Amino acid sequence: MHRILQFVVLALLVVQGACHRAASSTVLPTLDWQTSPLDLNLRGMNGDRYRFRCPSGKPRAGSVTGSGLYTDASSICGAAVHAGAIDAQRGGIVTIQILPGQPGYHGSMQNFLRSSDYPHPWSGSFAVLATPDFDASARR
Repeated sequence: MHRILQFVVLALLVVQGACHRAASSTVLPTLDWQTSPLDLNLRGMNGDRYRFRCPSGKPRAGSVTGSGLYTDASSICGAAVHAGAIDAQRGGIVTIQILPGQPGYHGSMQNFLRSSDYPHPWSGSFAVLATPDFDASARR
């Protein structure tokens, strides 16, 4: 009888731990391939970081402006592909950090995506941060 009681208590602790992990894990918002930080009213939240899920898809031409630092009107998922944080065919989780605007932005060709130049001041920026669970070798 004592062993059965120990087993039941252990089983309850395991179930409780699993329920706690499930309840405490957050569901990330899924973006489309057009959504920008400006669309999400994130301008001015300088220094704050946000995580999103990008579905599989394809960045639209002209949807990303800048390189390294992107205008806050740029597609978050498109910038993540450009930065090499996710693969467009698989999608994935992206973390961005909101930053102040810059006097100008230089575009570049990276990861099969050309970003645009914008040689004028813009009031808000963001950076795509490295995603530790993304395997860059899987996208080649």
